[in-house]
Amino acid sequence: MQYQYVVSAHKASSVLASVSGAFTLPEATDLVLAKNNRIEVHTLTAATGQLRQVGSWALNGKISTLHFFHPSDRLTGCILVTSEKFQFAVLSWDAAEQRVVTESTGEFTEITGRPTTEAKIVAVDPLNRVIAVYAYQGIVHLLPMDSTEDPESAWRKLLRLRGRKRLGSHQQSQGSLSIGSLATSNADTEKWPYLVRAPMADGLMVPSYLQTAVSNSHGRDKGKEVAHAERSSNIYPIMARYIHELKVVDIQFLHGEADELPAFAVLYEDANMQRQVHVYRLGDSQGELQPISEWTSLSLEASAAKLIALPGGNVLVAGDESLSVIGPDRQPLGMSKRASAVTAWTWIDTDSYQRVLLADEEGELSLVVLQYTDSKGQQQVQDLFVERLGNIAVASSLTYLDAGCVYVGSHCGDQMLVRLHTQPLPRSALEGANQRALHMWDETAESAKILAFPLGDADKVESQTQPNTFVETLELHENLAPLVDMCVVGIGENNNRTADTMTTESETHEESGSASGGVEDCRSAGTQPGGNYGSVVSCSGMHNMPGLRVVRNGIGIEQLFSVDISGLLGLWSLTVAQSASCDSPAMDIDTDDARLVLLVLSLVDRTLLLGWREPSGEQVDVAEVALSGWRLGEPTLAAGLASDRRHVVQATSSAIVLIDSVGWTVQAEWVPGEIGLSAISAVSVSGDQVAAAIDGRTVVYLEVRQGALVCVGRRQLDNVVSCIDVHSWHGVAGPATHVAVGMWSVNDVCVLALPDLVTAAPALSLRMPQGLALSASAIGLASTGQDSLPRSVLMCTLGNTPYLLAGLGDGRLHQFALSVDADGVSVREHKSIALGSGPLGLTPFVNHGSLNVFASSDHSAVLFADKHQTAHSDARISGSSSSRISKLMYANVDVLGIKRMAPIDSLGLPMSMCLAVGSQMWIGLADPVQRLHIRSFALPRWATPHRIAHSSTQGVYAVATIHSLDMGGSLTSTARDSAVWERFALIERNEQHQAISSKPFYSMLAATPPAEVGRLTIMDSQGMDVLASALLLTYEMPESLCAASLKCLQRPVPNADATAEAQEAPASLANSSHSGNLGESDSMVQMLSGVFVLGTSIVPPGEDDARSGRIIICAWDATQRHMRIMCTFGVVGAVYALVPFRGMLLAAANGQLMLLGWQRRAVGAKANCTTKVSDSVMFMEDPDYELVLLCSQQTQITALSISVSGDYIIVGDIMSSASLYRYEEYVTPASSGNRGNVQQSGSETAFAGQIRHRLVPVARDYSGVWTTAVASVPSPLAQNTARLYPNVIDAETGFLARQNATSYERAFRGVSQERFVVADAYNNIIRMARAEDRAAGDGSGVDSERLYVEGRWHLGDMVNVVRQGSLVMDIPDPEFPGFVRPVLVYGTLHGAIGVIASVEDGRLGRVLDRLQINMAHLIPTPGLWDYGQWRGYSSDQRTSQAFGFLDGDLIEQFLDLSPETQQLVFSGGSILVPSEAVAEAEHQMKSEFWASFSRVEAEGDVAVFSQMAVSDIGQREDVSLDYVVRLVESLTRLH
Repeated sequence: MQYQYVVSAHKASSVLASVSGAFTLPEATDLVLAKNNRIEVHTLTAATGQLRQVGSWALNGKISTLHFFHPSDRLTGCILVTSEKFQFAVLSWDAAEQRVVTESTGEFTEITGRPTTEAKIVAVDPLNRVIAVYAYQGIVHLLPMDSTEDPESAWRKLLRLRGRKRLGSHQQSQGSLSIGSLATSNADTEKWPYLVRAPMADGLMVPSYLQTAVSNSHGRDKGKEVAHAERSSNIYPIMARYIHELKVVDIQFLHGEADELPAFAVLYEDANMQRQVHVYRLGDSQGELQPISEWTSLSLEASAAKLIALPGGNVLVAGDESLSVIGPDRQPLGMSKRASAVTAWTWIDTDSYQRVLLADEEGELSLVVLQYTDSKGQQQVQDLFVERLGNIAVASSLTYLDAGCVYVGSHCGDQMLVRLHTQPLPRSALEGANQRALHMWDETAESAKILAFPLGDADKVESQTQPNTFVETLELHENLAPLVDMCVVGIGENNNRTADTMTTESETHEESGSASGGVEDCRSAGTQPGGNYGSVVSCSGMHNMPGLRVVRNGIGIEQLFSVDISGLLGLWSLTVAQSASCDSPAMDIDTDDARLVLLVLSLVDRTLLLGWREPSGEQVDVAEVALSGWRLGEPTLAAGLASDRRHVVQATSSAIVLIDSVGWTVQAEWVPGEIGLSAISAVSVSGDQVAAAIDGRTVVYLEVRQGALVCVGRRQLDNVVSCIDVHSWHGVAGPATHVAVGMWSVNDVCVLALPDLVTAAPALSLRMPQGLALSASAIGLASTGQDSLPRSVLMCTLGNTPYLLAGLGDGRLHQFALSVDADGVSVREHKSIALGSGPLGLTPFVNHGSLNVFASSDHSAVLFADKHQTAHSDARISGSSSSRISKLMYANVDVLGIKRMAPIDSLGLPMSMCLAVGSQMWIGLADPVQRLHIRSFALPRWATPHRIAHSSTQGVYAVATIHSLDMGGSLTSTARDSAVWERFALIERNEQHQAISSKPFYSMLAATPPAEVGRLTIMDSQGMDVLASALLLTYEMPESLCAASLKCLQRPVPNADATAEAQEAPASLANSSHSGNLGESDSMVQMLSGVFVLGTSIVPPGEDDARSGRIIICAWDATQRHMRIMCTFGVVGAVYALVPFRGMLLAAANGQLMLLGWQRRAVGAKANCTTKVSDSVMFMEDPDYELVLLCSQQTQITALSISVSGDYIIVGDIMSSASLYRYEEYVTPASSGNRGNVQQSGSETAFAGQIRHRLVPVARDYSGVWTTAVASVPSPLAQNTARLYPNVIDAETGFLARQNATSYERAFRGVSQERFVVADAYNNIIRMARAEDRAAGDGSGVDSERLYVEGRWHLGDMVNVVRQGSLVMDIPDPEFPGFVRPVLVYGTLHGAIGVIASVEDGRLGRVLDRLQINMAHLIPTPGLWDYGQWRGYSSDQRTSQAFGFLDGDLIEQFLDLSPETQQLVFSGGSILVPSEAVAEAEHQMKSEFWASFSRVEAEGDVAVFSQMAVSDIGQREDVSLDYVVRLVESLTRLH
């Protein structure tokens, strides 16, 4: 059974809710954020205006609301969290243990209730007496908040029912709320990330289905007492009360006296679509709700959306255009405001309730000031004022912290921490963080003169004329939400486009960035390094903060300086502590205490010195220097700085010299002639130690002693030395004790002991397998050939483990984990990994305080120790006597072709490095290692990015945007309006031969101007500069976009006219082997490469759906510097998806799946339409070729997404799940008639013998699934196919297989290789597969026309796009080679980016499945919500248990546990529960689950083999804990 491993590379960044209060400490100002299913706690430092993160925790449910309340008997407050699946939890903070405590948890479900279509509403009484939850239409759930020991006294005290009868059981809904009443387990001493107050046993949660067994076993066998929370008696009931209103907009509790019963106001919309407010008060009998008669039904503004409670029982109603104060016994008070919907609000002062902040949908932050007067002993609002403060992101939540600091949480833009000022800020502050970067769209720039209308200029004018702002931005946090589209760009395609690294579309088969929701053919995905991994460029943000986000993992290098230098062989960086004057006319170094940063460049025939002096001020000037004492007339083999940081060691082929930086004089010199040899071949310098190879076979060890070079040791070897290293395993803590030497002829690395260079005892040898040398043949590598020989060796300590690394000429890296002690050196672990295909160089460097290794090659990487093991470097595995080996991780570098690297120790350029890239020398800044980096590129306000595609041949992006003219993009000048409409008319008049309607759309502009316009823009991939841009037609919006390479097809012609047609062939093709027969080799067919294809929809005024659309083909001409529009093709309906397919184009237009081709025109139908739209846009049709429809197929309702796998095409429908089609070529028969499902007409007989195309329906899923994206899963590797189907399975699964052999066959052997994943609108992911073709009535029960479900899983976020590729290098782990392959990258609505990997080993999948279940049942999470309910499939039609998927976020938490806790989870708590009890419970669960599913649908055949109960992994799968740890460590490399 093949599992899909799903893990988050970037967690959801959209803020759903935020609250503030004293959560961690009584005097603290804490900010609590809700991001999808995670909560984050931050503490504000008011003096500096900075947020410090306290922690982040994942809950087993998507958070819907978040509320902070402060009980009167507590020093700190609590958080009430509710989920989308009608769960709630109360969380608090234990300051002593620094952990989250779950005070209470439960559900508020109604079997007969109808869930509200809007968001859930939660309101908290200002006096902290009761909580109201509105989740079902017409039902309000009430939760009391008194933390008394008597479970009934809370309601009795609240409702004044002391002494009366108990509440009836019919009044208690499922769930409870109890604060401070649940007993804490005696086993809470285990150091969990958070405390729990729930059933516990020896520090682990006990699964609900085993609690009875655990309790009985402890009482019978061990005599232990398990701490259970008696929820059946110690609970507060949740009351469900009915209200008359069904369409509730908002609910707020009113301010009142302590002796009054709680009352809340309900803002609702009646049947006449009028907004009104009703008030309910808890009655004094059975808690019934009673309407307050003093409140009259007042009709409010139709757009009223927010209720804000005021003193005196009044409320402030906020609408789009007005603010109103209403209350009992008073006249409404209102005022108009700027027309915009209010999205969030917060109080500044909760003691006087005089100032409230409002944020609207246009990003305006306003302050409402209320003036009160005393009336009958109560405060009444006398007047109110509104003051505009400034611009912020469109807020989804607004939270006032302290000292004028406000947190702005947003779903549409970046998260902001701002400070409010009483005086307007100067213009310089506006030009800082608050002003959006619009330089790329500025019309004054030469590259942007082609804009159809001046969006950039309009934004500039608006920025200059806007009033002063009172808002200062303190912090800005990137947000990827809403992530609408993205493309995966291969590493190096953005910033290193040289001739030797560029590839054409014909080589890569397809371009990056396929159609909306589509994935290109992924059957050929492999595991070779340098595949489709790199960065993700996403369309993120909307409204006033749209932009593009470049997301990449690993090391990013920002180029600061570059110079062209040919013949660069090596480079080193030296920072000299003291320097005297130099002979350089370009740099004057004349002080004795200045630092000199020196770059030593070794060329073919000389040595070049570059450098600069420090301190250098604000600017670093790199210049060539000429220093005496250096041997500049010959290339340098190695250079280094002595330990005193004054003397420099330079090694050339003729001598090794010691240079004094004071005066730059030669202090000492050593030449090979002193020992009767001639030339130096390899050298390594580390501090005062120098190791050199002389004449290839002699190794010499030198030391710097008191200004002299002393030869300490000498050794003659039997083989020629290729590389040498003398670095210390102790780093700077001590000198090296060994020398590593690589051999040319035998592919060995030998270790020699210092100082005598003698061969150590057998424990020191590194041969494989005897331990004396590293042999390539011993690990399956080629034993001959220069490329497999060692080119670089390095000794270093990464984490807590000494390593010896050897880089070969073919790009492979050998890593040896060693044990170094007084007894010698021994090999603990040996692995070999392919990092690239060119020679590998190894250089140690320090990055942000940790030692790393830079592996330079054609695909460079950085090696570092796994952070999880570094944290537990001294931990010991249970049953093991040695510390765990630090796992090495690999981070790809975003620059290709790095030959050499040298770290720079500079005050002016910290964390910088010198690189040899091709024929250039770079100085760049490196990012932190293995961190997800996000770089933002702003777009004009109200220009929402909708689709993006990337062309690797041209190095450009195509971005389709939608501009809102009603917002910031509106143009008020009549002259400008005329110019815009004239431009629309110009484009349409030029395209009248392709017109969809006879009535031009621009003629309707006077009556119905468009609210939005679409635009296609070409942008440079390096700096995201605008190269060209063009508007679409009126009422035309972009829907899909892809980059493609199209084959130039021959037009089918009648056989009689074939000769004449050939004579009319274009001259450009006279010498080419051009043909439309797809059976020919691609190399024989002419290609139209590097084009972008845009699909659009046209919705005229008064229409709800698109009745027409277009397919537009355009290309960027880098020579002429313009965008060429080559073709427009009209279709019926909206083109929602486009995907390249075998040199043709697949398009989904409403309910039609179309195959289009770039085909030669008919004889005499030559096009010659060339029109200059703007300076950078040309409408130039191809004179010889056109886009034609080859064939089509009717789909279900509306096709939204397409994916391709070989000849199979999967189509995702808006309502009818997925359908599978097969592409076929057939030869037109000689006579008319039927061929398959193709009707041959009499006229087609003239085309007999010619190849035609068709799309044949194969299978479909008959369940109703609202799909959002589909993606093909690559076929398993050939060597992994047999491993997917285990021959031996556990006894429980074997029992089920024997009961129904067909079920076993469907689950493991009855499905073909066509697999794909489907994402739906209910936040689920489904994996489907096509059953193999079988003869009808064969008795197998397999329906080949039905798509079978192999997995269902609830992600918790809506997937908008899935692309083939990976964020990291696909480096196979030798222990698990190719068993887990990252194949897909997905993006979600809330800004999450994740990886879907295929587990192509059935045994590994079962191990991970068991680990997942053990973690879910035994490890507590805040809220204690059920994991099975969280990940279980849920839609409007069905719910089912999750199966077929592995939760990577949960599994990788296994590494964060202590070794003792890992052992408990690994064993499944078997030390607490007898194995027979577990087996009995698991047997009953699986039997009942399988029996129920087998009667419903075939997916139960697969689901039954998924794990559902806690088990002992070692006993069931015969694996060790260390094996599981290494497996999970290998999975962390996927992202």
